Amino acid sequence: MKSYEYSILPEYAPLYSKLPYHYKNFKKVSAFCKADKTKLQQFLPKEFEVTSDVFEVFVLQNDYVEGLDPYSEGGLVIPCKYKELDGACMAFEYVDTDDALCAGREIWGYPKKLGEVTFHQTDDEVYGSIKRKGKTILEIQFKKEELDFEPPALFPRLQVKRMPHPEVYGTDINWIIRNEFENATFHEKKTGSATVNWEHSDADPLAELGDVSVIGAQYVVGDFTLSYGNVLEKLEGSSKVKL
Repeated sequence: MKSYEYSILPEYAPLYSKLPYHYKNFKKVSAFCKADKTKLQQFLPKEFEVTSDVFEVFVLQNDYVEGLDPYSEGGLVIPCKYKELDGACMAFEYVDTDDALCAGREIWGYPKKLGEVTFHQTDDEVYGSIKRKGKTILEIQFKKEELDFEPPALFPRLQVKRMPHPEVYGTDINWIIRNEFENATFHEKKTGSATVNWEHSDADPLAELGDVSVIGAQYVVGDFTLSYGNVLEKLEGSSKVKL
């Protein structure tokens, strides 16, 4: 007989397992781009302030995750601060499995959506894309070359975990979360150039950043552990808003 799990629904057959999750030999292509800070700010939760005009877009393939089914993902990460704490926010994120989707949203507040993720590589080139609702909302074409550039600081992750209230229109949970990757190691790292393209989508408006300048790109293979974060602040919700 199985035992009941009272933290994750459904109780008798939870969608995802308990933390931590161990990622082995993930493959990731990143492009570091410059854009107007005003446009980046509009993608952030209102509690955060953008701190750089350089941001990351990425596509990542996870072939082995201890604790989750294998999945791929991609997204957009913006350097920002909450009060005096510097970090970076995952402003948009897309995954292709339901357990990765719900674990990320329910535990830490990552704004994950389901999407179609493509990841291909050769010795010197990597292609990654994200498609959702018929639109290719992110496409990265990487080519290996020696390139000297300074990527932005992208940790700790700063996220806003918001849960809708079950009785009224508003939030039941509205918390600021800090999260780090543990035991992060790289087995391979390559620099290079990249092109970034996106198709306009009202549902996923990454293309509102327009034509961005890519300052550099990289491809990495590595490991990390994803575990519990810290609640920095429990903000006042909007549960008193009437229907």
